[in-house]
Order: sequence, then C-alpha cells, then structure tokens
Amino acid sequence: MIKITKGMARKLYNQGEEVMIIPNRIRVDSPLAGWIKKPDDEDGDFEKVCNAIFYYNCSPETGMKLAYYAKEV
Repeated sequence: MIKITKGMARKLYNQGEEVMIIPNRIRVDSPLAGWIKKPDDEDGDFEKVCNAIFYYNCSPETGMKLAYYAKEV
C-alpha cells in the first residue's frame, strides 16, 4: 500500500480501482479504514464520497485532513 495524492486517488477511483480514504491520524489497519471502489451502476462522484468521509469520520482526535492510499502494484 502506498500513500498517494488526492488527484491520483480521484484518477484511480474514476478508473474503477480501489482506494482507501481515511482521516490522517487513523492507522490503515483501523476499523475506520477500508477500500472503496466506484459503483458500476451509479454516478459515484469522488468529491461527494470525500465530503461524506470527512463529515462522518474527521475530528480533532482522528485528524482534520484526509489521507489517500492505493494498493501497490
């Protein structure tokens, strides 16, 4: 797994690849961490996904920024 930028995460997400989007203070093996993939039958806007993850998971304890990860090839 490698840490990537938001732009790269957007590109991979729109291509149908799995990405992990988590608050920056959360470890990648946390229950909050999980791989997400763009749904085939829906629009699945990347910004809406990021906003939802930020709204429900980010706090001063977990981190006020999002971190993006991709599976290493």
